[in-house]
Amino acid sequence: MTGKEQLESVPLQEKLDVTCVEGEVVKPQWSNKFQCIIALLGFSVGLGNLWRFPYVCQRNGGGIGFSIMTISCLIVPYYSMVFAWALYYIYSSFATVLPWTTCGNAWNTRQCVAVGALRGGINRSTEIDGTISNLTEYLAVKEVSGEANISSGATKAFGHTATEEFWQYKVLGISSGIEDVGTVQLHLLICWFLTCLFLFLCIMKGIRSLGKVVYVTALMPYILLTVLLIRACMMPGSLDGILYYVTPDFNRLQQSQVWLEAILQVFFSVGPAWGTIITMSSHNSPHNNIVRDSILVTLLGELTSVFSGFVVFATVGFLAHDLGQPVADVITSGPGIGFIVYPEAVSLLPFSHLWSVLFFLIVLMMGVDTTFGNIEAALACIEDVLPRRFHVKHLQTILAALFMSLVFLSGLPYTTNAGVYMFQLFDWYVAAVACFLIGTLECLVVGWCYGMKRFAADVEAMIGKRLPVIYKLMCFIVVPALLMVAMGLAVASYKPPTYGGYEYPYFAVIIGWCIALSSVVPIPVTFVMQILDERGSLAQRVESAMTPNSDWARCRRRYDVHERTNCTMKDNALFLFNQ
Repeated sequence: MTGKEQLESVPLQEKLDVTCVEGEVVKPQWSNKFQCIIALLGFSVGLGNLWRFPYVCQRNGGGIGFSIMTISCLIVPYYSMVFAWALYYIYSSFATVLPWTTCGNAWNTRQCVAVGALRGGINRSTEIDGTISNLTEYLAVKEVSGEANISSGATKAFGHTATEEFWQYKVLGISSGIEDVGTVQLHLLICWFLTCLFLFLCIMKGIRSLGKVVYVTALMPYILLTVLLIRACMMPGSLDGILYYVTPDFNRLQQSQVWLEAILQVFFSVGPAWGTIITMSSHNSPHNNIVRDSILVTLLGELTSVFSGFVVFATVGFLAHDLGQPVADVITSGPGIGFIVYPEAVSLLPFSHLWSVLFFLIVLMMGVDTTFGNIEAALACIEDVLPRRFHVKHLQTILAALFMSLVFLSGLPYTTNAGVYMFQLFDWYVAAVACFLIGTLECLVVGWCYGMKRFAADVEAMIGKRLPVIYKLMCFIVVPALLMVAMGLAVASYKPPTYGGYEYPYFAVIIGWCIALSSVVPIPVTFVMQILDERGSLAQRVESAMTPNSDWARCRRRYDVHERTNCTMKDNALFLFNQ
């Protein structure tokens, strides 16, 4: 039996986490091709598709391995905190009266205005600390607005909706700033523990358990979104919201910011630089059609963004109609749309408790698959760097338990009164540089260092087809160029982090840049270490460090892919337009 036949005949082991063929580790495979597709789709379709893509449309009229491991480890704790918030909203949805619809609660201020108090845009006035204010002046919902702050006594003259105050003062228990950490809040601590426990149970056996979970978490959001869309379309004002969404403003196409944000939306939505797609795909058969899967997942992911936009704008249109406000003044981005705008909108619907539970279930499921992917990427990197003697029975479960324990501990600061400030700081910086750089280097290293000839031969051996010229041009020239331009524009337009009206102190900005660079540093460090391990002159060491090792060459020969020695820059450039 040939090595190739041996590899393809290896069954999915139930007792051991890994198997070996000719001394090489072979990963378990998905039960079927559909599992990988929906797992990748679930990763690509995250919370950004639900609460960032619609806002972008409204506003615009329409060593790498170690870096991947680092950025995955950084992302999981802060991104998972959204689930803890959503869990608390689901719990609160079972109250007799939705707690974010009324004032007079312990967390409310004197400026609080109950949901529906201004229904129909009726112009009312109220006296607040001797100041006559028009309640309609604050109706434009702000993105996770931090204008009012109970602990600092800096509450503005104008009030806030009950929905906003529930989010700020009850759920977050927000303090005066990142310096005022406060204490761990019990309700968030409980929700955070349940979140980590759920994630561990889902990934404790790797793709064996994950492959079954994604059937629910990746597909159920489409059913729930469809139900919410049908219900929203039955409410007055929904058509106005949808028309606002689908009506293009072609004048905006002249602005570079529109194109930049379009690139950023697709890039961060699909997530090609996070390492998750590589990790998930590594569990496929060697002859899986990767070209088909990549096109399918990308199209389905972005079409989901468009579909989510209809759901969001239909609901926001109804809310705008109920408040007597323009749609543009109601739509927002980020957690603001998930924890302020949408809860207020569903509270105005009949059977509001049911719609509230359904919406936050969507938030949970659309985000959990992305987290699954990041966890799996981190665990795969850790498993790959572990010496062979540590590849023991139940290795995946042991690593998952240790990893999620560390995630739980590192996420505890987010449960404090200053947690949302830390969350915003991480969100501001964690992918500011790393993802652009990783994505660019992946294209350049594969295309120009490993060599297009080698890569094309590998792909042809896998799928039996040659790479088209357009693919080589896009992957090895256009995409890295666009990513570098996007990174340059993003850095040039950099602004210090803010949260509503709060400006972060200087030390927090320094911490933020340390976060941004922490996942980039492993790239030059690993490269230098690799060069030092080689022998010969500096030029010989660099060349040797950039040449595939003997293990990879042996793996390629197993699939009858012969080594190509001529992979110079000139050869790669000529190969762009030749087969």
